[in-house]
Amino acid sequence: MIKKKYLIDVLNKALDIEEDANEQFYIYTINSLKYYEWMSTDKKEKVKAILSRLRDDTQRHTKMIENLINQIKESNKKVF
Repeated sequence: MIKKKYLIDVLNKALDIEEDANEQFYIYTINSLKYYEWMSTDKKEKVKAILSRLRDDTQRHTKMIENLINQIKESNKKVF
């Protein structure tokens, strides 16, 4: 069993990782594609589509983790 505070701390770290991935990797890489002169336009579009999908998934994960944290905080349980 995991104590409530520890579980919330772990989920907050997961939330930070999701947010960092979104801000640091996906957005940066999508914005950088315009400088990739060696890459064809259709390949850039394919990469952009894949990264956009990953970014959207990350945003969904972030919402899920936030909801989970809220549910745990509101719960009367002390261990999970």
